[in-house]
Amino acid sequence: MAGFIYKLQQIVNSSPFNDDADVAIARCLLKNINQVTKKTNLQNFADICYTSPASISRFSQRTGYLTFNDFKADCLGVKDELDEMIIDTHALQTLEFKNFYDEISNGLSTIDEDQLNKQIDQLCHMINQASRIFIFATHIPGDIACMLQRALLTTGKYVEFFPRKEHQMEIVKEIRSNDLCIFISLEGTLLMEKGITVPAIVSLAKNVLITQNIHVKFSESFSLVVGLGEHNNEITGKYKLLFFVDCLTNRYYQKYVVTNLK
Repeated sequence: MAGFIYKLQQIVNSSPFNDDADVAIARCLLKNINQVTKKTNLQNFADICYTSPASISRFSQRTGYLTFNDFKADCLGVKDELDEMIIDTHALQTLEFKNFYDEISNGLSTIDEDQLNKQIDQLCHMINQASRIFIFATHIPGDIACMLQRALLTTGKYVEFFPRKEHQMEIVKEIRSNDLCIFISLEGTLLMEKGITVPAIVSLAKNVLITQNIHVKFSESFSLVVGLGEHNNEITGKYKLLFFVDCLTNRYYQKYVVTNLK
């Protein structure tokens, strides 16, 4: 599952000290994550973290895993996250600053302003009217989803977002017809996780997809598909998404916060 690094990150960010066993283990794992291979066993994990096998087992359970093998599989999955980062940054190796700036500028210029305004207004209305709001996203879109969640929470609109994919697979089972689900998937990869996508669609809740690949599978099943310009350059997607989220939160604030204060 995506999000293993996020789990450890949340643990180590909770305290600057190592007097908590979970913090100490998480720090050791993050410092030695590249040492973990398919051959790494429970004792090896214990050696890496300067603790006992029993402590590793308890740590894996406290971080949400039923078995040590599930914990190890997620740890090995970090390589997949690294591969995504490599793909995301590969194009930068041949781009000079000016060229990179032009790539971002050109990507933003492909967004249709009139359509964007209409879709932002429509999504603002959907957010305002929804009984409950859930955001589904992972990796870099997940980081930006946290920003969107925080901005809406600040306005008094309660929004739920769980960065760990296994939690998203659980919470989607609770979706009801009067809820709003916002999927953020720049390339549509998240939509291939049928354990999340299908339950949201069959729930009859309003579902919104924010993407730069509007022709991705399942896109026709969404109530609203927000296209972030042309799908011609993967590396500009996160910048277009950040631009969209800034526009969305600003519009929502103006429509439903400032207006109510007058």
